[in-house]
Amino acid sequence: MKGFNKLLLVSAVLSAALSQVSAYKVIDEDDKVVDVYGSVRGYVGYGAAAAGVDTLNNGSTTSSIGYGPYGGAFYGLQTNSRLGVKAKVGNFQAQTELGLSETDGFRQMWGSYTFGSAGTLLFGKADSPSVAKSSFSSDVSNTDQGHQGFSGPNTANRRFQVTYSIAGLSIGLVSDQPTVIDAQVQRGETIPRIAANYNYQNEDKTLDFQVGGAYKYFNKGSLGLGDDGLAKGRFLNGSGSAFHIFAALKSQAMDKRLFFSGMLHYGVNGDLYNEQATKFNDGGYKHSDLITSNMSVASNVHRAGIYAESGYQFSDMLSGVLGLGYQYTSVISSISNQKTAAAQTYMVMAQLPIKFDKGFRLTPQIGYYGGVLGQDSDTSNASTIEVKHGLIAFVQARYDF
Repeated sequence: MKGFNKLLLVSAVLSAALSQVSAYKVIDEDDKVVDVYGSVRGYVGYGAAAAGVDTLNNGSTTSSIGYGPYGGAFYGLQTNSRLGVKAKVGNFQAQTELGLSETDGFRQMWGSYTFGSAGTLLFGKADSPSVAKSSFSSDVSNTDQGHQGFSGPNTANRRFQVTYSIAGLSIGLVSDQPTVIDAQVQRGETIPRIAANYNYQNEDKTLDFQVGGAYKYFNKGSLGLGDDGLAKGRFLNGSGSAFHIFAALKSQAMDKRLFFSGMLHYGVNGDLYNEQATKFNDGGYKHSDLITSNMSVASNVHRAGIYAESGYQFSDMLSGVLGLGYQYTSVISSISNQKTAAAQTYMVMAQLPIKFDKGFRLTPQIGYYGGVLGQDSDTSNASTIEVKHGLIAFVQARYDF
């Protein structure tokens, strides 16, 4: 009972604090527009997890429980809460956005110039052109990327870039440093990452289609033999490639009260630039990596996944959303007769978003996130199969202004 009362108290404090936030005035004079905006997001909930390990050795099986089942409460302020300024003067636009978890403090910092019908050139830190739009997934766990690592591709990855866009097509050169300060490419790389997408929306925006992907080549000495701890040792000869592709579709009907959405993706080593992942959940708000760096030494990591969801707006205030997904990950060694690993991850979530006014909403959500990881062990003719289960139920409070 004390734990439940604590959850109610935290939820009430979050709601009261968010309700005090008010919008800043928008300046609009002739062709000059300045807009100050923000988003405050918090969560409170309860989660449980369990895991088990089977060891197969020369035909015999030994089972053990690694941990759980256990549960506990969680609450906090999401790191993607933000405060920003947008400005537009004629054909020039700029945006600066502050965040809680950025290395340089900036979620976004970019400027762009539109050459009329000849397109737009953007320079600075913004979402990579090779991520799917966040509108294709409603899962608000794991900092609004609850599907990540269990089904679809990443829907956020802010990096320094130079991107040209025209007629729905965007193509850019991207640095995968997390900061705009001295955001050079990795030492030894020949070129930055190439990222692109094409986005189509019909006139009434009831159909939204996006396809995109990225390619990056790592020179010998830049990663495999370099000092970047993220991917050291990934490539056997010290050089190699990483890429991914994705497609996403969202369709709305019944005066936009009903929608269907889905995403597909495939890639190899896409985790090296933070646009693919394989995750598990241990009963908390955030997910953790299931495929770790020591499993992928001298290997290529292949990922393929699918995510689908559907939602219906019952009233101006209440909606319902159901989503589910599956992903297969294979770690293929570049050395013959070496250890390999494979993982199957899957998820299902349901939520009932409640919209109180233009900017404030509460989103109760329950989600199950599971996975099975099989890998060769250090013992000859032996392998292990690890099963992980995570179940979470929480409420997200969000105020946008």
